[in-house]
Amino acid sequence: MRVKSEARRQAIIEVAKDAFIRQGFENTSMSEIASRVGGSKATLYNYFSSKEEIFAAVMESSATEKIANAFKILEDSDDIRTTLTNFGMHYLHSILAPDIMAIRKMALNEADRSDIGRHFYENGPKKGWELISNYLQKQIDQHNLSTCDAGICAMHLKALLEAELVEPYALGVIAPPDESQLIAIVSRAITVFLRAYQP
Repeated sequence: MRVKSEARRQAIIEVAKDAFIRQGFENTSMSEIASRVGGSKATLYNYFSSKEEIFAAVMESSATEKIANAFKILEDSDDIRTTLTNFGMHYLHSILAPDIMAIRKMALNEADRSDIGRHFYENGPKKGWELISNYLQKQIDQHNLSTCDAGICAMHLKALLEAELVEPYALGVIAPPDESQLIAIVSRAITVFLRAYQP
C-alpha cells in the first residue's frame, strides 16, 4: 500500500508540475489537478492540504532531481579550479533547464502573495549555497583561498556564474547557450573568482 501511495503522490506532483508550467500557479486549480490525475478533490487532499503545498512539492522534487547533483560535485577531491568548473557547468545546466526556469519564475511571481517564494528559497537555493559555503570554508581553512566570509564568497561565486546569461535568458533576450558557450562562461567566472579570492 505504501508503494502505491507514494506512486500516487508522485503522479499528482508530475501532473501538477505540467499544469503549473503550462498555465501558471494562479490559473491552476485543485479541481483541475484532481481531474487530470483521475480522482476527486477529496483524494487530492489526502496527499496535500493546499495548492501551495503541491507547488512546494513540485519545486522540491525538481530541485532535488536536477540541482542536487551539481552540489554533489563538491565532494570530489580535484583541485579547486577543476571542482568549481565542474560545479559551475552542472549548476548552469540545472538552473537553465526549462522546467526549473519556469518554476523559478512562478516562485518570484507568487512571492508577494504567499509564502511560496520563501519556501522555494529555503528549500532550494539556500540549502545548496550553504553546501557551497561549507566547501569554500574548507578551502579557506586549507589556505587554498584567502581568509574571508565563506557565505559572502559563495554569493560572489553565484553572481559570477549567473552574470552573463541567467537574466537575459529568463527574459527571452537570448537563446539557450550551447555547450561551448557554457564552458567559456564558466571558465571566465571561475578565473575571476579565483583571482579575487586566491592568496
